[in-house]
Amino acid sequence: LEKLSAAVTAGADPAGETGREITALHYRWLTVMGDKYDVQRQRGLAELYVQDERFTAYYDREAPGCARFLRDAVLHWSK
Repeated sequence: LEKLSAAVTAGADPAGETGREITALHYRWLTVMGDKYDVQRQRGLAELYVQDERFTAYYDREAPGCARFLRDAVLHWSK
């Protein structure tokens, strides 16, 4: 969340290197419990971050726009 907030505050591009790093961290978070990775699951969760106000409030609590940045980065970088 700190890297995400810093990226948004700095005006980073979700399609840039910082967006790639944040997507990789999101991937690690999704697989920390040993779950099998599913790209559609990662992309679907990222969409929820902007569609569900509870997710948006959680991610945007430090800097507005974090939920959208994370969604955009995941959609760009997850393959």
